[in-house]
Amino acid sequence: MSDWVNRLFIDRSEIFLRLMNERWLRTEEHVNALAKLLEGNGIKSGNVLDLCCGNGRFSVFMALKGFKVTGVDISNTYLEDAKKKAAEYKVSDLTRFLQSDVRNLTSIPGVDAHPFDVVINAWTSIGFYSPEDDLKVFKQARELSREGAIFFILETMHSEYASLKFTPTAYTELDNFVLLENRKYDALASEMLTTWAFYSKRGEDLVFIDKVELRLHVYSLSELSALLKKAKWEVLAYYGNIVTLQPMSALTSMNIVAKAV
Repeated sequence: MSDWVNRLFIDRSEIFLRLMNERWLRTEEHVNALAKLLEGNGIKSGNVLDLCCGNGRFSVFMALKGFKVTGVDISNTYLEDAKKKAAEYKVSDLTRFLQSDVRNLTSIPGVDAHPFDVVINAWTSIGFYSPEDDLKVFKQARELSREGAIFFILETMHSEYASLKFTPTAYTELDNFVLLENRKYDALASEMLTTWAFYSKRGEDLVFIDKVELRLHVYSLSELSALLKKAKWEVLAYYGNIVTLQPMSALTSMNIVAKAV
């Protein structure tokens, strides 16, 4: 697969930041839930690897719990915003943000200074590359983690949900900003093709900003679990909601808790 993903998220970072900032409102309760699950697995402190960390919402709130966090993302725009937010929350001393393609995790200078106790990957940030690439990421994350480390894959779309709840269009409005989505889902290939069109609001008018196309491989629970197993991660549990621990179903997102073996 080409590096269209990297170009997409680098070139449109300023636009995607608007969407990311909306998700900060829900992150604290998610991290509170993660802390409880970690404590149940004997982890109360340690080192966290936040894969595709965006502008640092999980990194910052995990640092507020006392964890030392390394966030990795391809976009320098996201990471600069993450550093600003870490400073605002007074956790700069517990966070570091590294710019890199997550497919090259073990090649990042200094990333292996300490083994990780926790790995986080949130908000359907897998599937934009091929399953082979995702397996490579999972293997490298395992290589950088100690035995018994916990891997959270959170708020991820899955194939059952995509098949049952598929809608060809969607509309999102944030202050003076509008996102229009047009989607096509190929159930046989488990692939979602989406066009995102961004507009700014000028009174009663919408002014076009930019348009991007996304191609996402949508995993089933069994397919993703098999990849994790190949990478030496054992799935312990899966939920539809990580906060309430609601069982996963075709009507929920996918949240996986796995352990390094």
